[in-house]
Amino acid sequence: MEVAVIFLGAENEGNIGSLARVMKNFGLHKLILVSPKSTIGKEALRKAMHAQDILKSAEVVDSFEEAIKDVDFVIGTTARLGWNYNVLRIPVSPDQLSILRKVEGKIAIVFGRESSGLTNEELNKCDVVLTIPANPEYSTLNITHAAAIIFYELFRIFEKPISERYRCATKIEKDKILEIFGKLLEEIEYPSEKFQIAFRVFRNIIGRAFISGREAHTLMGVLRRTITMIKRLRQRK
Repeated sequence: MEVAVIFLGAENEGNIGSLARVMKNFGLHKLILVSPKSTIGKEALRKAMHAQDILKSAEVVDSFEEAIKDVDFVIGTTARLGWNYNVLRIPVSPDQLSILRKVEGKIAIVFGRESSGLTNEELNKCDVVLTIPANPEYSTLNITHAAAIIFYELFRIFEKPISERYRCATKIEKDKILEIFGKLLEEIEYPSEKFQIAFRVFRNIIGRAFISGREAHTLMGVLRRTITMIKRLRQRK
């Protein structure tokens, strides 16, 4: 299983080094920095300790889109929970990541800026939003503390014996499902003002389900057949 750690807009050099150290603690090696405001210097190397190799091999890219272009599952992190009507911020918790044990594909864990986290636009590009339950009076964790909890869960999950694996749906397959679902919404004349919400809700479901390649193709077939049947019924009228 290939897991990349993406850090957007890093503002503190020490946090970059500390994040690399936590990654090393739990067997993660691929770090991608998106438009960092701080460079990897002496402070980052000092905080990284024996994880300096992760810093030296870290990728630096200009955009979030570039960082996730080859990723099959993008897991965003946030401390700010949404209400039921804010579908972008309906989260899962770290212990719900156990489904990843049966997934084969590229996964990315995304951390936002220390001061403001991930924007709604960035969360919209994630398949799943993850949050760590904490004291509601002060629920925001330092990035390295949050990373340690999440990475521990991943380590615990992947260290367990795996009895069965399946090929997870690729990003291309999931995008195709969403494309067909969008056509279905158009075919049933779903209200335009509710279109984006319905589309995002369906995307959330697909993301949290971690569907297999076989399930993806079956779902595409069902959606296509539904569209075909609707068109036939309309022609009979």
